[in-house]
Amino acid sequence: MKSLFLPLFVCCSLGILAPTHAAEKLELRDGDRVVLVGSTLIEREQRYGYWEAALTRRYPDKSITFRNLGWSGDTVFGDARAGFGSQVDGLRHLKEHVLALKPTVIIIGYGTNESFEGPKGLPRFVKGLETLLDAFAPMKARIVLLSPLKQENLGPPLPDPAENNKNLRMYADAIGDVAKKHGHVFVDFYELLGTDAEKGHPLTDNGIHMTPWGYWRSAFVLERALGLPNAFWALQVKSDGEIVARGARVEKEKGAKLHLRVTGFMLPPPPVPYEGLPDHFEKVERHTTPFMKVEGLAQGSYTLSTDGKTDFDYLREQTLRESGVDILKENKRENYSTPAKYWISGMNILCWPEWYQAEKLRQAIIAKNRLYFYRWRPENETYLFGFRKHEQGKNAREIPQFDPLIAAKEKEIAKLRVPVAHTYELKVDKKK
Repeated sequence: MKSLFLPLFVCCSLGILAPTHAAEKLELRDGDRVVLVGSTLIEREQRYGYWEAALTRRYPDKSITFRNLGWSGDTVFGDARAGFGSQVDGLRHLKEHVLALKPTVIIIGYGTNESFEGPKGLPRFVKGLETLLDAFAPMKARIVLLSPLKQENLGPPLPDPAENNKNLRMYADAIGDVAKKHGHVFVDFYELLGTDAEKGHPLTDNGIHMTPWGYWRSAFVLERALGLPNAFWALQVKSDGEIVARGARVEKEKGAKLHLRVTGFMLPPPPVPYEGLPDHFEKVERHTTPFMKVEGLAQGSYTLSTDGKTDFDYLREQTLRESGVDILKENKRENYSTPAKYWISGMNILCWPEWYQAEKLRQAIIAKNRLYFYRWRPENETYLFGFRKHEQGKNAREIPQFDPLIAAKEKEIAKLRVPVAHTYELKVDKKK
């Protein structure tokens, strides 16, 4: 049964994710249009939506849109976007796609593919990155440059990545230098994510491409690297009934000390994904879940309910949904009954409804990204817009029909990103 409980505790582990250097602040504004550009790291993020969900939840009262223009195998020279044309065509296509979206923020993730050229390819890469930034300059967008990831050593039959990592570090440093030169924000994924493969906690499935677990974890790193503070609420109910709250608005039912109506200022991250989750995760630090401290409780054991459901109810629902196992039946328990002394010193709430809203938000983001992908990269592009359009070009009129579908998903995202109030009640367990 240990593995069933693990995901709910893993998502409390932020201590190992905190960067060791001062973060560069990026504050998104109402009306911002964020465009993500890069190779596989960027393109695959749209499948999972953890980065976009992390940034979307930060601004529940702001209208911010995200568009993913990542292209697997691409470089700063636009190689993968060239189609049947030249490298020049690829770079032109990239510029045109970005320009059409009128971005106010551009997140750029290149360097992995180019690093295989080693030291001799570095000057050309830097020149290509500068050329790309010059192409984006007229847009006057704020720029975030991401470094490539450190390649994980997953052991045979995969090769030892030591030599590749020297090159990746070199290219990451070069990106950092370019960011500093132009005054752009730099996120050093190589340094901040590092590798946990040696500890049994790999972020990738092949040393290079991140799993859902890798994207979930890297979302925290991205937030921290952009200077975004922790976003979890904490409550202290004093002996006299006074409530001290951080990160949430709290209303108390008249005369009821332990019956609270809580609205978080923002949603939490989505629950940790099962796919790619490490089999063993030893360091658990509860820094990412709500915290409640209740002073002056009488002796006895207490159970917390949220909207009438206990933590154990939520845990049961999640494990049934994710693994099909009824942990209530397996454990022969009906709730988490906790002695008063733990509530007096403070408890983390491990399962709460905001998690489920955050996951719905992520799923809506994924659906929107899929629709937009069909919009800008139709599978039969050659027949619609290319040299064979004389055969089926008439069907190109269907492509704009994705626009209202995308707009509908944006409305759903706008609704889901706003936290709603939930009722928390702490009751003493009746003696049998």
